[in-house]
Amino acid sequence: MKNAGYRDEEFLDRAALDAELTRVFEKCHDCRRCLPLCPSFPSLFEAIDRNDLEASRLSADERREVVDLCFECKLCYNHCPYHPPHEWEIDFPKLMTRAKLVQAREEGIPAAERMGMKQDLMGTCSCLAAPITNALWKNGAARALMEKVTGIDRRWVMPTYESKPLSKALRGRATTGGAAGSVLLFSTCFVEYSDAQTGRAALAVLEHNDVAVEPAYPGCCGAPFLHGGDLDGARSSAERVVAALAPGVRAGKKIVVTGPTCSYQLKREIPELLDTDDARAVGEATLDVFEFLWTLRGGGTLKKDFQRPLGKVAYHLPCHLKSQNIGFRSMQFLKGAGAEVEMLDACSGVDGTWGMKKRFYDASLEIARPLLDAVKEARPDRVATDCPLSALRILEGTGREPVHPIVLLAEAYGLSVDA
Repeated sequence: MKNAGYRDEEFLDRAALDAELTRVFEKCHDCRRCLPLCPSFPSLFEAIDRNDLEASRLSADERREVVDLCFECKLCYNHCPYHPPHEWEIDFPKLMTRAKLVQAREEGIPAAERMGMKQDLMGTCSCLAAPITNALWKNGAARALMEKVTGIDRRWVMPTYESKPLSKALRGRATTGGAAGSVLLFSTCFVEYSDAQTGRAALAVLEHNDVAVEPAYPGCCGAPFLHGGDLDGARSSAERVVAALAPGVRAGKKIVVTGPTCSYQLKREIPELLDTDDARAVGEATLDVFEFLWTLRGGGTLKKDFQRPLGKVAYHLPCHLKSQNIGFRSMQFLKGAGAEVEMLDACSGVDGTWGMKKRFYDASLEIARPLLDAVKEARPDRVATDCPLSALRILEGTGREPVHPIVLLAEAYGLSVDA
């Protein structure tokens, strides 16, 4: 079945999946345009070459390796000349997600993987014991144990948890502004538990531009469940998010998101997961924070009263933002605020937990090497990226701590983002 969706009858059927893998693998082998993008494609092409150029002869293990090496960066979708609406309807990232869901259905999901999907549970617990949690992640013995239990490589830089989730810190806060519109701020699980600075900066910038902001984080968008093979968990998360956001959308509010993986999930995956009018409305109302600010610029209401220089900024463009085809809005805003911007268009090799795992850690570092080298060579005053996991990879590989570009824009405006 070409381009099967989550709700199609054959989506989780092994025979149908294998037939689709063979069809797509044959087309990809003939094209080979995506060879440089990620480890999946070299693995695929080498396997087909070993099997007399016949994708149908690939063993289950050879197909499995291609799937396992995909970390859902989404780059191949836009890169592919045959993605929908082409008659061949090749959606390689969706096919890899489908394969992982079928594998999970057949084999189950390990307990450690299931725990890693539960971002809200982990984040809440980590915030409750933030000083202890943050100290543990810097302890070699604790990291070694974590590696053994969860598979997360001990070398991976763990985030620092806040003492209180952002939504709790903002509870009871009155919204201000409104002349330029009203939005729901979906802060993402990372901002909720580990990066309040980004959430507060988004609030400050939006309200400075006369936008009424209602903090709205009902829970994880479900991407960790979907990428980890838990379709029921992904749907449950999607239902919770849509139920919370749809009333505001029906009232005319846009949804502004501070993380590209989450905005991608709300725009693209949740409408297909649920196939409801509310889910589609939520998807259509969702914008990245700089995508929304661009609408203010286009409407002539964006303020340009910048107070502080930003110097030279090395800006990393995340894969999941690139996949949304919205242009280089973050970079354009930083330039508009007076920064000298060097854009780093290279993958960090993380995407979810793939690049954190011991099994794939060294491969992910090789993928990230051009990005890390570019940061070092740029010698910037500041480093920025919209992706929090890319920020951790850059910190790990260069010692430079990136911030979300909305933090730099708030700084350029002279706004305070302290608690």
